[in-house]
This record gives sequence, structure tokens and C-alpha cells, in this order.
Amino acid sequence: MRPSAMSLLLLAVLALTGCGQSTPVTAYKAFHAQVQKRDYKKAYAALSRDTRERIASQAQAVQQASGGAVKAEPYELFFSNSALPPDVTEATVLREEGDQATVRVLFSGQTREVRLVREDSEWKIDLSDSIKP
Repeated sequence: MRPSAMSLLLLAVLALTGCGQSTPVTAYKAFHAQVQKRDYKKAYAALSRDTRERIASQAQAVQQASGGAVKAEPYELFFSNSALPPDVTEATVLREEGDQATVRVLFSGQTREVRLVREDSEWKIDLSDSIKP
């Protein structure tokens, strides 16, 4: 087989296997790992647009209420007072319908459901329902 034909075959196999595409579970696990490492800037980028907009709005309200004394980035305000999450025992997709998914996460004997949305072909953590405008 010629090198160019081999390259095409490799690309076709990668496309069929979804290599490079995130899944709801891999997106959640990446987010969780970023939070555990305190890489809050990357973790913030893993949030949905709607979630980031709500956090930014709250950060702006805090800055205005403080008379400009608080000038932290939205991601710093969002993650600053949160405890590190425990290790995940298991993460599985409960539902996936179109561009929305729910992942069930097991950790420390507890179960949580996390909503994700697909934006620009990447799964993002969506916490917008739990953030008050």
C-alpha cells in the first residue's frame, strides 16, 4: 500500500472510531480532573456558554457591589470557595438525546447526575440551572 493510501486509511479509521471527539463521560472526567488539579481556568472553559455567562454576570455584580474592590476573574470567584471533589468511582451516560446528555457520577458512596450540552462538537458541563441569574 502506498503511503498516501495508508494515510487515508488511518484517517478513515480515526473518523469512524470518533477519535478526537469528546463523549459526555470523557468531558466530565476531564473537567473533574481539572478541578482536582485546581486548574480552574481550564475547568471554566469546560463549562457551557450559558453557565459561563451566568458566572460572569454574578462576578460583575460582585465587582459592582464591592465598588470595584473585587476584580477577580469569573472563574476565580466561582471556584475559589469550593472544596476539591472526591475521586470518581464511576461515570456513565444515563441519557443522551441530540446535544444534551446526563452523566451519572459515583463517588464516596454518593450518586450525582450532571447535565452536559454539546457546543461546537464538544461536550460541556452545564450548571446553568443551578446558578441563579
